[in-house]
Amino acid sequence: MLHYSEELRLAHRMKEWFYDICQMEAYRQQQREFDDWIANAQSCGIKEFEACAKTYRAWRKEILNAFKYGLTNGPTEGFNNKIKVLKRSSYGIRNFKRFRTRILHCTS
Repeated sequence: MLHYSEELRLAHRMKEWFYDICQMEAYRQQQREFDDWIANAQSCGIKEFEACAKTYRAWRKEILNAFKYGLTNGPTEGFNNKIKVLKRSSYGIRNFKRFRTRILHCTS
């Protein structure tokens, strides 16, 4: 597949490069590579990567902190998503205490 499309080959290379950055152990090198990746993504000519680079540049500090400390807000986001799903499926529960109990039961 990669032999047929230069754009697909470039997108694959960019994706693999980003995965390599995520796996790096040395934070300073990771930081430099991340900045290089953003610069390349902004000028690669693929609109999806250009949009991604814009987002990564806006969230650079937070992303680098995730690289440095290995922590994200993923578990919190997942917990909030579970509550939203329960809220949608529990439209008939009028009692907050009962709804809270259901949340605690389903998320523990």
